[in-house]
Amino acid sequence: MPTLTRGIAAWLVKGMSEGNSPLSSLRRRVTKRLRAFDRHVLTVDGQRAVISMIVAGLVVFVPLFSAWQVTLGSAGAATPLTIQASTGPQPTEPVFSVRRIARTTAIEARVANVRTRLATLSAKLPLTACLVVFAESRSLATTRAQRALIPASNMKLLVAAASLDVLGADYRFTTSLFGNRSGAIVLGNLWLVGGGDPVLSTRAYPPTQIYPAINPTYLETLADQLVASGVSLITGAVIGDESRYDTERYVPTWGDGIRSIEAGPLGALMVDDGALIGEPFKPGNPATGAAMAFTRLLQARGVTVVGAARSGVVPATAASLGQVTSAPLSDILADLLTNSDNNAAELLLKEIGLVNKQQATRVAGLQTITEVLEARAIPTDGLVLADGSGLDSSNQVSCQMLVTLLNTYGVNSPLGQALAVAGATGTLREQFTSGPALNRVRAKTGTLRLAKSLSGFYPMVDATGQSVITFAFVLNGPGVSNQSTYQPLWNELMQSLATFSATPVIDDLLPRP
Repeated sequence: MPTLTRGIAAWLVKGMSEGNSPLSSLRRRVTKRLRAFDRHVLTVDGQRAVISMIVAGLVVFVPLFSAWQVTLGSAGAATPLTIQASTGPQPTEPVFSVRRIARTTAIEARVANVRTRLATLSAKLPLTACLVVFAESRSLATTRAQRALIPASNMKLLVAAASLDVLGADYRFTTSLFGNRSGAIVLGNLWLVGGGDPVLSTRAYPPTQIYPAINPTYLETLADQLVASGVSLITGAVIGDESRYDTERYVPTWGDGIRSIEAGPLGALMVDDGALIGEPFKPGNPATGAAMAFTRLLQARGVTVVGAARSGVVPATAASLGQVTSAPLSDILADLLTNSDNNAAELLLKEIGLVNKQQATRVAGLQTITEVLEARAIPTDGLVLADGSGLDSSNQVSCQMLVTLLNTYGVNSPLGQALAVAGATGTLREQFTSGPALNRVRAKTGTLRLAKSLSGFYPMVDATGQSVITFAFVLNGPGVSNQSTYQPLWNELMQSLATFSATPVIDDLLPRP
């Protein structure tokens, strides 16, 4: 065997230029590696010998072939090379090394079963569906990856991403009280000024909801502050100020089945999603509804309020009488993503428009989302944005875009941690209640009459630590939101991802010392 190897080496390097040329240096490196390989093959067991021969062969042939290509092209004209910014640390291993080849081989072995199962699933999907699965730095499924489809509430992933980049994870919303006070009396009106808090609520409201607010800001806190300060009489009225945002109550293309039912009416001062507990219909102006709710809270605490609640703009001469701040944005994102809160999505859209473009409008917010995606080098081909909640069926997003976005943040980011947990929380509470996804998968669901979507993370643990599979699965077309249609496909996706193998790891494929 050593004689054969030396013979191969001599034949491979025959004809190389001598002296100080790059090929001469390469010949010396190859010869040195082959000698080491000779000694190893003579001392290890047969199975390891075979693996070592394969690895050594790759180590020899790949660099020699590359060197030959470089030599052939060295006399040609130079061509421009575009290199994207690095997304990770520079490699510390040589490009052609036994360890690097062993890593590639190990990864491919771990994902082989996943690839096979996903290919079977992909073959079943209609043409109006896309599926992208990414793990271990490679794509495992790319079924119509670039096709833009209706994402439904997966749109909220884009709002969450833009909110984190524009506002920051520690951003908080403030709701304030203003007025002119003399002792225990507020002379004239008491102004309740909205700061766009998307989870402002009374304590009685969350228990009435299918998905109760996770991190609400309670309006009672403001009422308690005012009473504790000694106020017992307001000679005017409680007036709600929503001037922070525009007054577009609904997205123009929303149908009647959405308005006031799924979302809206929208405003910078919304309490209890614009509803008024005990009333059959929402007030047309959410600021007026908030003023009415606050009036009730004050009266329940023994404060006399003379005037009737309404909306208006606080005068510059009014003094601050109290404020309440929300939980940080990183916590509010759980309401947005885990609970799929439509109003929260639309208010956050206006807030990022205000902060980024000084325009508190839906359009400015949508423009900001596009800018954030472009800043993160996420391709926006085919992207169509109409709202933040995903209620509008004219939104268009590709599976590739969703997976790329999720990967730029990661499962341990505030975005990843705000996703619903399979079989446990939010919109996934009643999904995957058994099987491999239970308490493991974090994902965002989406449902419209013509769309069903699921995008998120499937964390796995192998011998070297945590490995994460990222996926986006969007179905469009009649009947896709029926459980009998989407659930078997969702379950098959999870069963496919569960075939990820913890072995082999790199050390399993390296020659023994």
